[in-house]
Amino acid sequence: MLYIYARKDDTLTNYSECPAPGTLAPEDILWVDLLSPTPEEEVKVEELLGIDVPTREEMEEIEPSSRLYEDKGVLFMTAVLVSNAHTEEPDSHSVSFVLSERTLVTVRYTSPAPFENYRRRIERQPPQPLRADMLYAGLMDTIIDRLADILETVNRKIDSLSHEIFRAPVTPKRKPPYNEVLRQIGRQGDLTFKARDSLVSIQRMLTFYEQTVREGGADRNDVAGRIRTQLKDVNGINDYAAFVANNINFLLQATLGMVSMDQNATIKIFSVVAVVFLPPTLIASIYGMNFDHMPELHWQLGYPMAVALMLLSGYLPFRLFKRKGWL
Repeated sequence: MLYIYARKDDTLTNYSECPAPGTLAPEDILWVDLLSPTPEEEVKVEELLGIDVPTREEMEEIEPSSRLYEDKGVLFMTAVLVSNAHTEEPDSHSVSFVLSERTLVTVRYTSPAPFENYRRRIERQPPQPLRADMLYAGLMDTIIDRLADILETVNRKIDSLSHEIFRAPVTPKRKPPYNEVLRQIGRQGDLTFKARDSLVSIQRMLTFYEQTVREGGADRNDVAGRIRTQLKDVNGINDYAAFVANNINFLLQATLGMVSMDQNATIKIFSVVAVVFLPPTLIASIYGMNFDHMPELHWQLGYPMAVALMLLSGYLPFRLFKRKGWL
């Protein structure tokens, strides 16, 4: 899928497909957004703009030199962005930003929410002035805001899980469903990890952009100021992400501790029950022997006495355990 935003009569026009040659000047194209592009679409964009579009294999490279570099005045930057954060299966994918002096090209094989939100925003109110770097700065603002919202949502859910775990149950039978709690903690931990990974890649990308622009001597103080502000925001959100990760780790350890306590309580009950029934079992075993010379076998009160001894031998340990607070 291909989205093209071009300058036309000092307004921003959206083209849902690549225009015919000659109908649109390359210098008027501000943003080309490639979503799961086909080879034919990549070739059309390369011919239209004279820019090499990164392939999916190149976007997956993890070396910094492959993710952040400059070629003939064009910046090639790749970051990891989180998608489907509101679903049960959040994911993260590499997204490439190719920024020249006049055009921004984004290549992605997923649909992070910031892209759709920003596209709707600039269609309502285009940035001023109409420049590719202004579009890039605005898109990065939207991405960073989205990551902050994700971490705030995670922290709220962790806080809710914490109340559920540490709140005393109304009855011993009404305990938190630890299996579901552990699953939710794991999901929030995975989402936080993906958000932190995205923040680190964005931080590197913004730092690279700022250094490259500063070394190139470009006079774009408005964008440079926004990038510096974004770097501060990313650093602050990164600290908040570390705080959330620590909360998740603490909650995970606390939940496992509660599960262990419940298991120990169950084992203790079985142990106490076994000890309580041990003396009656011993008495029953003695009087269950088939010896000829056992005086109690022919005694009229032998059976009531044996039953009374079993009840008494079971009751005395039970009272002792109750007094000790073991039950």
